[in-house]
Amino acid sequence: MTTTEIGPAGSSTRARNPWLAFAVLAAAQFLMVLDVSVVLVALPSVQGELGFSQTGLAWVMNAYILAFGGFLLLGGRAADVFGHRRILLAGMAILGVTSIACAVSAAPWQLVAARGGQGLSAAIACPAAMALVFELFSSQADRNKALAIFGSVGGLSGAIGSPFGGLLTAVGWQWVFLFNVPAVIIVVVLGMRMLPSRRGQVAGGMDVTGSLAVTGGLCALIFAVLHGGSTSWTSGSTLTAFVVAAALLAAFAVRQVRASSPLIPRALFRLGNVVVGNIANLMTGALLFGIFFVLTLHLQQDRGYEPLQAAVTTMPVCLALFLGAQALPRVLGRIAPVPALAGSLGLIGLGLVWWASALSADANVITAFVLPGMVWSFGTGASIVAGTVVCTMGVDETVSGAAAGLVNTTLQVGGAVGVAVFSTIAVNRSGALTAQGSDLPTALTSGNAYALAGGVGVAVLGVLITLVLLRRRPAASPVPEQAASTAGS
Repeated sequence: MTTTEIGPAGSSTRARNPWLAFAVLAAAQFLMVLDVSVVLVALPSVQGELGFSQTGLAWVMNAYILAFGGFLLLGGRAADVFGHRRILLAGMAILGVTSIACAVSAAPWQLVAARGGQGLSAAIACPAAMALVFELFSSQADRNKALAIFGSVGGLSGAIGSPFGGLLTAVGWQWVFLFNVPAVIIVVVLGMRMLPSRRGQVAGGMDVTGSLAVTGGLCALIFAVLHGGSTSWTSGSTLTAFVVAAALLAAFAVRQVRASSPLIPRALFRLGNVVVGNIANLMTGALLFGIFFVLTLHLQQDRGYEPLQAAVTTMPVCLALFLGAQALPRVLGRIAPVPALAGSLGLIGLGLVWWASALSADANVITAFVLPGMVWSFGTGASIVAGTVVCTMGVDETVSGAAAGLVNTTLQVGGAVGVAVFSTIAVNRSGALTAQGSDLPTALTSGNAYALAGGVGVAVLGVLITLVLLRRRPAASPVPEQAASTAGS
């Protein structure tokens, strides 16, 4: 068991019981992921009460994704500079305040703005939480076990979030936000007592120029793909956003080459496993967020399910994500992480093939929705954990915040692209069929099936890219057997 070490000025650098402290980090991660799944079921109720248009409703999710993806690298750097615990607790406090703002929203723009605040809080807290894993555990085996549990928390919160969101929505959609407040208070109080309080580990400050360039560039890029998906890819505002994003991200790349203290340490890009993992994260994020968004609307719009009924139906799908995340560490004891990552993406593709061919508003929901969804979700859970392990193996504690920010950024940027692309595929196909005289349920179901088929292509591309990079770069060594045998226990 790791014991307490005393650093400069008496600051605690290791928790006396690291697994108890880790439970606080897992709770924070659980809460932040739950904020996505618990809101999905409430979307139709929010639309009816606040008067969202179908296009505008997507921005309840998009605003969160925009802020989360845009500020993650900045949050990761801030954690390394100012201290991981301090930044984590600040992010959690912001989550509590913005959750109240969501609940009291009386107009669509107010809710969208508050959801952006929630995304900002997650961008601040998530990299710090993952970086604290590196502080708590000195051995690679314990770190891998903790990272596997950390990744599987998403599946567990998704499984709980759907029915929990249905129950809360039955009382009032505002409660899907208000429940955060007492939970945040508990996490902050326990975090102040149990988490290590080591000061910032890197010098050189925040690199204001690089921070502004990458944050602005990512926000512009995410806005462009989300706006293009909901309106037009050739509209003036969409094209302008793409141009702004390209200019700012190019400026950021130049800055990273020249800066003495770059926002993303250059050493990370010399690790082949970091490159492989983050490319795969883009694919996994697109498939996770994009497909889940489409299928949540399928249950309530195509099949006419009530929120709670939809939540119960999706619970096995979400639970399969948790099971996939728990199973993956055991596989990593025998297979190198990059091949395991390719296999996970392949399983996602197989699930989507089955799903796309079986999807129907009239078909048996178990065989046409739940079972193929569980295959997709199992592969997704495995891919999230495999990507996280690949991206963080060999990463030093002093840059763990930046590495964690990069992992979460690629996942979220991929998610934003996925929501935009897959929703566009579904809407365009449904609109074309409606124009040809098809009834609305048939048109909507066909559009969603087309979106799933598009997901197959993304999964195949992810497998091919991962395998090509595997041949060019040596894969990270397999997770030690100790980690594989204890992870998920």
